[in-house]
Amino acid sequence: MNLRPRLVSWRFDDEVRSDNSEEWNWIEITMVFTDGSRRWSILYTPERLLNNLSRPDIDPPGLHMQQLIVVRSYEVHDIERVLNVFDEEDKLIEASREYPE
Repeated sequence: MNLRPRLVSWRFDDEVRSDNSEEWNWIEITMVFTDGSRRWSILYTPERLLNNLSRPDIDPPGLHMQQLIVVRSYEVHDIERVLNVFDEEDKLIEASREYPE
């Protein structure tokens, strides 16, 4: 029997604005699990990730984050689908960080 924590809910920690095609910042989310724990992840769309890495002043010109999840869009249904699949495949804990209390 697998008693690992499962995703109960999630919420945006940042305002999602899609009115600027030059936007490069990520969006953070907080997730709550069945054991009461909270974890967070960074969501990037491919466009925003490209915008970030294309900035002339970015140094170093690359990044690595354990808690980074790339999503097609910041639409709730896209994010929920990705989070649910990662949770079902036991990858969501790995793709997030423990929430600082």
